[in-house]
Amino acid sequence: MMGKSKVIVGFGMMLVMVIVLFIGSQRIYAQQETYKWVDEKGTVHFTEDPGTIPEKYQKDVAHDTQDIRQDRRDIREDTKDIREDRKDIQRDNQAIREDRKDIRQDTKDIREDRKEIQSDNQKIQADRKALTDALKSGDQGKIEQARQNLRSDVRDRNKALNELRKDRADRRQDERNLRREEANRRQDVRDLKHDKADRQHDVKDLKRDKADRRHDVQAEKNTK
Repeated sequence: MMGKSKVIVGFGMMLVMVIVLFIGSQRIYAQQETYKWVDEKGTVHFTEDPGTIPEKYQKDVAHDTQDIRQDRRDIREDTKDIREDRKDIQRDNQAIREDRKDIRQDTKDIREDRKEIQSDNQKIQADRKALTDALKSGDQGKIEQARQNLRSDVRDRNKALNELRKDRADRRQDERNLRREEANRRQDVRDLKHDKADRQHDVKDLKRDKADRRHDVQAEKNTK
């Protein structure tokens, strides 16, 4: 029983020490923050305690540390946007490759359709010649067979013509899709350049605000 009590007491003391260290670290960090404000005469003042700033100047206070934090948030957001832009460009490239593949397949299908139509036309010519010969001979069996062959080959040619029209329409649609995806990629590339420029600008802001904070801290030391 005594052993358990010692363990509980020891754990409680450790918890208290952690809390104290945390509070102390927060105070130290807070003391490192410098506030700058300018009065109506143009005089620049520095302080670590925002409570000492007159109320009418509160809204004009330049808090260097807050500016730095905001700059870092902006940079993280820019980096996130850049990653998204790159993902969009990758998706655009994939879509463009698929569209080009579809167009190649459509073109191949169109060539096959034309070959089938050409073959059907040759069969139709042969069927018409066979029908003419059968009519001359007066053989009803040959006449009926020739007519059936002609009707069948005409149906095949009409089917091939429909396939040709469909494949041409598919290719036109795939070409429109390709143009749209290429336009999307161009826009995403512009977005990427824009977001990179924003990040470079925010990095410059961060460097400038860090320099301002160093200057303000040094100025405060000189005034003491």
